[in-house]
Amino acid sequence: MKKILVTGGTGLVGAHLLYFLVKMGETPIAIKRVGSDIENVKKIFHYYTTDADIIFNKIIWKECDILDVVSLDKIVEKVTHIYHCAALVSFNNKLKDKMIEINTVGSSNLVDLSLKHQISRFCYVSSIATLGGNNNMPVNESCYWTWKNQSGYATSKHLAEMEVWRGFAEGLAGVIVNPSLIIGPGFWNSGIGTIIKKTKISGPFYPPGGCGVIDVKDLTKIMIQLMNSGIQNERFIINSEHISYKKLMTLVSKSLNRRPPFIKLSPFVMRIGIFFDSIWSMICRKEITLSTDAVKYTTTNILLDSTKINNTINFTYTNIVDSLKECVTIFKQEKIS
Repeated sequence: MKKILVTGGTGLVGAHLLYFLVKMGETPIAIKRVGSDIENVKKIFHYYTTDADIIFNKIIWKECDILDVVSLDKIVEKVTHIYHCAALVSFNNKLKDKMIEINTVGSSNLVDLSLKHQISRFCYVSSIATLGGNNNMPVNESCYWTWKNQSGYATSKHLAEMEVWRGFAEGLAGVIVNPSLIIGPGFWNSGIGTIIKKTKISGPFYPPGGCGVIDVKDLTKIMIQLMNSGIQNERFIINSEHISYKKLMTLVSKSLNRRPPFIKLSPFVMRIGIFFDSIWSMICRKEITLSTDAVKYTTTNILLDSTKINNTINFTYTNIVDSLKECVTIFKQEKIS
């Protein structure tokens, strides 16, 4: 009998994954750290159904840190399938050591325990940050990682991937997914939530780059489909389409009834902004909101080749314009400042 464990259940991907797993009739176990907000997960369920409370109550919550091997061992021994979604995501390189500890060591713990307890299937949610370059061509799963100019987050996720590949080499069966920018509501201090909030106050300015995007519901459905297949020891870029930051911010601006951005920021101007942001952060003793890594990603036009996943499974993606409109509508309803 299948028994599912989801790490990172209180995050954007984990929360949506739990929703669809329960809708499919599963009773998943979800790990949460002390102090994690599980009520936010219930709130997300309410976005999609009037039965949110019933669905939420079918989740078995376990309080555990993935760095706590002893507690984790007791949970993993009771499951057959693991979706590993837990991660610390930040562009702040001051958190590099912490990201490596949580993202890499935590993944290593899960891999070791999965091997110990002979877990049937393992799905790891990685990032496109772990993919190498491709000489201005669309990046695919075969592009080699390079250590040059990598962020702390990218490094931590690459090292975590290496732990999962080690697990595959030692007999663990599963897949790795590398999603692009994930579009989904409920988490307004990271990812698309940050972009919506910054678009609200950025005025006429926009960064010159572009990125791939994927609806969070599509991502989680693809993960479930891959886990229910016989596919193993493969990784897949998960991306529905590409969009410039100008177009993305324009769509968000129009949904917020604001004037779309029309002045392109140069990397030089953005670095000046980082300088003043770092000074202001020191004065106010707050975490920086800008970083050189953020500049690198938002000034680069990142192209992704998702041919592999499209040739592997049959899937119809959500229109990303509809995804963005849904996010902004919920954002406005919750009156996020």
